[in-house]
Amino acid sequence: MGKVVITQEQASKISEWEYHTDHPGTLLELHAKNKLFDSKCLQIMSLDQLARAIYVGYEVEVEFEVGDWVVNTCHNSIFQLEQSEVKDFFERIPALKHIRHATESEIAEEEKRRMDKKLDGFLLSLSDDETDMLYERFGWGGY
Repeated sequence: MGKVVITQEQASKISEWEYHTDHPGTLLELHAKNKLFDSKCLQIMSLDQLARAIYVGYEVEVEFEVGDWVVNTCHNSIFQLEQSEVKDFFERIPALKHIRHATESEIAEEEKRRMDKKLDGFLLSLSDDETDMLYERFGWGGY
């Protein structure tokens, strides 16, 4: 049996319980007796899940929010989540194991790539006269 995947809220509650008690079985006993009144996030876990989380260990599932930059490692793409994407994010992407938060350097690279693409599009749309004026204005000489 391996580690279970739980939410950040569940992990926080388990940590709280572990901090306040010397015996991890206490949490399991309360769960079995259905007496975790203040811990609704733990109530929804099965006894088996909770026991494995306490004794074997757990991983916290990754949570995504609007504005997060994420990487789809399967397609090697990076994008920023928008409101509409977050709502159905989990339905649109079948394998979440291929999704992770982007690093600061990946975000900087992607923002630069997007700016370069936008600038290239603008520059390529200029007429010859507009290009000449631009070179003249900035003192770049001829091309």
